[in-house]
Amino acid sequence: MEVKLNQLVLNCLFISWSVCTFTIAKASDAEVVTLPEIVIGNDTADNSNSPASLNTVFNRSSLDAVNKADVNGVLLGLPSTVNSQSSASIPSNIILRGAAGGLGLVNLDGVPLFGNFTAFFPLSHYPLDLLNRVSVDRGNDQAQSSSRTLGGSINLTSRQLNDGQAFLHSEGGSFGTVRNNVGLGIENKLGSWSFAGGQTNIFEGISQASPSNGGNSETKKSELSTGLLRWTKDYKALSLETSLYYVNNREGYDGPGLLANGKRGWAVDPNGLVKQQTWVAQSQAFYHVSDYWDSFLQIGFTEDKQNGRIGTLPNCCSMNLTTQLLLARWQNTHKIALNSQKDRALSFIWGVDGQQQHGENLNNLSKVNSLTNSLLSPIARAEMRWGNWLTTAETRLDHYDQFGGDRVLFNFNNSWRFLPTMMAWTKMGTGYRTPAMNELLHPVFGSIKLAPESNFGGELGWRWNPNNLYEVSVSSYLQHYQNLIVLQQTAAGAIASTNINEAHIFGVETQNIFKWNPSWKSGITYSYMLAQNPLTGLKVSGRPQNQGSVWTEWKVRTPITLRVDLTYREGYWSDQLNTIQVQAAPRVNASVNYQVTPKIKLTLRGENITDQRTPDLYGFNYPGAAIYGGAYFDW
Repeated sequence: MEVKLNQLVLNCLFISWSVCTFTIAKASDAEVVTLPEIVIGNDTADNSNSPASLNTVFNRSSLDAVNKADVNGVLLGLPSTVNSQSSASIPSNIILRGAAGGLGLVNLDGVPLFGNFTAFFPLSHYPLDLLNRVSVDRGNDQAQSSSRTLGGSINLTSRQLNDGQAFLHSEGGSFGTVRNNVGLGIENKLGSWSFAGGQTNIFEGISQASPSNGGNSETKKSELSTGLLRWTKDYKALSLETSLYYVNNREGYDGPGLLANGKRGWAVDPNGLVKQQTWVAQSQAFYHVSDYWDSFLQIGFTEDKQNGRIGTLPNCCSMNLTTQLLLARWQNTHKIALNSQKDRALSFIWGVDGQQQHGENLNNLSKVNSLTNSLLSPIARAEMRWGNWLTTAETRLDHYDQFGGDRVLFNFNNSWRFLPTMMAWTKMGTGYRTPAMNELLHPVFGSIKLAPESNFGGELGWRWNPNNLYEVSVSSYLQHYQNLIVLQQTAAGAIASTNINEAHIFGVETQNIFKWNPSWKSGITYSYMLAQNPLTGLKVSGRPQNQGSVWTEWKVRTPITLRVDLTYREGYWSDQLNTIQVQAAPRVNASVNYQVTPKIKLTLRGENITDQRTPDLYGFNYPGAAIYGGAYFDW
């Protein structure tokens, strides 16, 4: 199947091709030099007066420290972040500040990825060994990226290995789990190359259906293969990057069936099987045109294919769905220093974002088997730095040729460093998101009747960094959502995507890091989120009001490090009428790292060691206590 291009996308591709040709031609005769890594994005992000927010970033060393297998492990307990699973390998339910998404909730190297359906994404397909960075960005002021989600996004950066660097990570443990990931870095005249990949097998995974529905037997098998190729090349004024990521997954699934009470629900299915294949490819160029002008171009493509059949109901249920995204993004930054010390400066950023989504499903109950939607979005942004103040104003026009029409959006941010160790910020803006192809066409959980969702809101925040040992951040936000897209239980027991006409969400969140001494550090996160439908006075389903985490990491002796994480999620309603409740759940995880040599590390990890079996999702299962042992070899 091929992506169906219309005139809009062809024009975007022509512009992109022209810019690439121009920049490469300018650099073709340039002297090749070795430069430090160039980070593409807002140049103010590294400045002490950059637009502040309560985001969470895990760099490579942080990902090693948490000692988790995939992205699921780093999201547990983060502020205003709901992350729920019913087994260790199936898709996760992700909600950021009360909103979800079907495309762009997770991004890899700047390319928005399709989820399985509304709010659900296969985070287990992204092992931490294959990533350099994980950033959880909360809020909808993301016009600098290609994500259109309203509550935030999870941004992944693929791993780049140095010349001659190599690693092997092997792990095994509960539920018949075996994981192996490898990687190698090579540098030659053609550039820097990184190769990485892995294989995960779970031979005795638990059922996704709850024990009351016949689940809990360790019979579900899962196979996951991943591969990564990354290439970079630096010239005098030009930096080029290309990455290719591949996923091939085969998963045993339960599905819709009749329960003992005669209602429909998620029941054990011994024959359910879903296969998923994902490709993500992107190329980007950063060109330093002059001291006052930087230009950035990215072209990306992703395709996701799901095939299978689940459930024990008659003639149910196909999971066949193919979705594709073609992306072209061009951005230019102009910098003007207003004094010689550069503590007063003006930056103007402009560009255009072009996207085309295409989806196909031959088994859709709505009889709509194919959809295409294209987006053209010019963007303009101004940044003014004036001493300890930084103010930004941004606007964009989203033009959709099929769904969504035209929408003008804006965001306004203001940061003030009123003390050397303290910063305060305010944000205000609007957001708009059309339902993605997988939300419209998914044969089980999709709905062709979904309308675009939008929001208006603001945020206040404060951060204190007394030194390099402590950080305290607090933020409060208020969002008014229109036609919020949610996945929830229906009165008949089914699970479906639908719109909520109006939702008001107020939240307070905090994250704190304390380094008590060179051998001991801890962290505390907490979030309060009140999500209500003002038209009915009821709570919006799937949004816990209180949740948080406490973790501590202690270097017991020079080679041994102990880490313990405690997470808590309050109970919440699972349905629109607030009649079905999911109970509260505290969980404890622990791990021990033993650094045998600088190149060899042994690990032991315990997950849910208190065997807390309260489910995160109504009618589904939750894994009991599990233990995994592994070894890292680095060269």
